[in-house]
Amino acid sequence: MLFRSREEVELKLKASKKARLVRITDYIIRVAAVAVILLGIGYLILSGPGEPVTPALAKCEIISPRGSKTQVILPDNSVVWLNSESKLEYNNEYGIEGREVFLEGEGYFEVRTNPEQVFVVNTAGLRIKALGTTFNVKSYPTDNTVETTLIEGKVDRENITSGKPSTIATLEPNQKVTYFKVSEEAEIQEREDGVVREEAAPAKIKGISPVLSNEEVDVSLVTSWTNNMIFFDHETFHDLSVRLERRFGVNIYFLDEDIKNLEFTGKFSDIIIEQVLEALQFAAPFHYKFYDKDIYISEKPILKKPSPETILN
Repeated sequence: MLFRSREEVELKLKASKKARLVRITDYIIRVAAVAVILLGIGYLILSGPGEPVTPALAKCEIISPRGSKTQVILPDNSVVWLNSESKLEYNNEYGIEGREVFLEGEGYFEVRTNPEQVFVVNTAGLRIKALGTTFNVKSYPTDNTVETTLIEGKVDRENITSGKPSTIATLEPNQKVTYFKVSEEAEIQEREDGVVREEAAPAKIKGISPVLSNEEVDVSLVTSWTNNMIFFDHETFHDLSVRLERRFGVNIYFLDEDIKNLEFTGKFSDIIIEQVLEALQFAAPFHYKFYDKDIYISEKPILKKPSPETILN
């Protein structure tokens, strides 16, 4: 009995030592893991002056899908309406270090007054600056122009394509200023034949040039899209089709050149795309056919879905 008890004691001691070893090993692993984390944090904090570690600023991005418009309320309670296929961006320091947003597409801005912080809209090589005002900016990547229309207050437009901001226009209420995007392709073509082409590649913008400055306009027509209205004045069917595509979320294809160049003037409110096309048919004869969200427009009746080769650019 005594031997058996001693044997049991030895077995228990061995088991105890083993368990203790496991506990010590686990403790060492935990301490080592904490040490690695602390060393990593210390490395980030103590990085040399040549390798500063700067945390990325959180960015807020709002996208208004095709066929809709979106309201955005900024941290300072300024209000922005985004038109179809538009995007607005700002970082988490908005209202702290300044009030700066980035626009792609069309936006209607109602800016809260803050004399200590200028409100800035960046878009396609331009900066629009305002303290407290209401204005509309249109700058779609596929458009050749950038338009700013002032409803209330006062805004300055700056050219930033040269790297150093320079004021190029100051707007008063009911004025619109339009600028043409000068791309690398346009510059090359201009040197070749002295004519600036309309192709514009936003990613390669080299500069901007004024087309029409300080034009007096009916601002209610410019901002009609915010009230679900479509206004057009001597606009070609081709140009109008781009707006209709954005508004109704469709794709419009022309099968005849003459149809593309037809001009229309009108105003529509709260109607569907079929009603728009039917109204336009009263002004000029043409035929159209729906295939899902694709609309084909031609001088003659369309009996079957056109092939890609018959579609005009």
